[in-house]
Amino acid sequence: MSAVREALEALGHPPGALPEARLLGDLFVRFQAQVALRSAPDGSAEDHLSAWLESGTGLCGEARTAAFAALAAEAGFAIGPARARGAAGDVRTILLAEDGRLLLDVSFPLPAPVPLEPPARELATGYGALSVRRGSDGPGLHLETRGEERLLYRVDPGPGAASADTTKEPPREPGLFRLLDDRLLRWKGGVLEVSDAWSRLRVPFPASDDDGLEALFGPISPPEDERGATANPPTLAVYLASEARPEAFRALLGDPESFARTLPEEWSATAVEMRADGYSWVVREAEETLRTERVRVVPDGLVIEAEGPLALFRSRTLRLQRRTDGTRLRLLGVLRDPVPPRGLPDGTRRRLVFELANELLALDRVAAGS
Repeated sequence: MSAVREALEALGHPPGALPEARLLGDLFVRFQAQVALRSAPDGSAEDHLSAWLESGTGLCGEARTAAFAALAAEAGFAIGPARARGAAGDVRTILLAEDGRLLLDVSFPLPAPVPLEPPARELATGYGALSVRRGSDGPGLHLETRGEERLLYRVDPGPGAASADTTKEPPREPGLFRLLDDRLLRWKGGVLEVSDAWSRLRVPFPASDDDGLEALFGPISPPEDERGATANPPTLAVYLASEARPEAFRALLGDPESFARTLPEEWSATAVEMRADGYSWVVREAEETLRTERVRVVPDGLVIEAEGPLALFRSRTLRLQRRTDGTRLRLLGVLRDPVPPRGLPDGTRRRLVFELANELLALDRVAAGS
């Protein structure tokens, strides 16, 4: 039995089944969930699928696309290659089915097939919201994540593979990568990154912890050099798109009385002291001191240094970025406490995201005048 047929069985595709659209979608979803997205040595699609069957190795880029195309062809599905052109002019191969009406992109990766005609409704993923918009030069796939929207790529209306184009192929996915239902995991150079549609957490994760990396990413190749990476402190960034203008936020941040309105209802800012570059205060809930903060106002936001038993972050840096219809906010927190050797439990990560997200939502509410 060929490795392609064995891989079909391992992915749970019914032997001898008719090539129904539903089964193609199921095969795509299982392939994305079970085949890791990471670099692999050169070889044929059968070589790569054989290595996955034997040792759980993964694939990325053109090799990943070719492997799934081989699986789909073996199962009798009519799919073909097409060109995807990124905003920077980079070109790569994607797959289309149903006479070009269904997009299957295993190398981005998409979590499910996406209809191009008619355009699909917004598709929520662990890394943001996907949407399709048609244009004179073909349908475009857009991603809205962490307070901004960008064009991922546009599908060329004519058939063909990216290999027929002279544009340089984009680089392969670096390090280790895993796509989950509600977040992405990446590891590179001694740093673990956990990101979702609203936040990005970066924590040191040594390459020497083979068992920890395998627990997160499955069977791994020898990791790359990590020198210098673990010196960086763990950080968590949370993002928000606001309709308020940057000027409204700057006026709010520079006034302690206005900024204090962003605190939770039961909290208060006391002992306010103005400084040349901002102000300081003590944050209390009733009679209990929660933390002391020094607020330094800068042209594009502010920096808050905090101390106290309930200061979850040593510092928080707010940055304002002008958008066409408002402001993109980024709040970056440097964690106060050391992170466990294998990263934060996801429940702890979610709680910290909740804390920073609430600050941004309160800022947005006050800046909007509500």
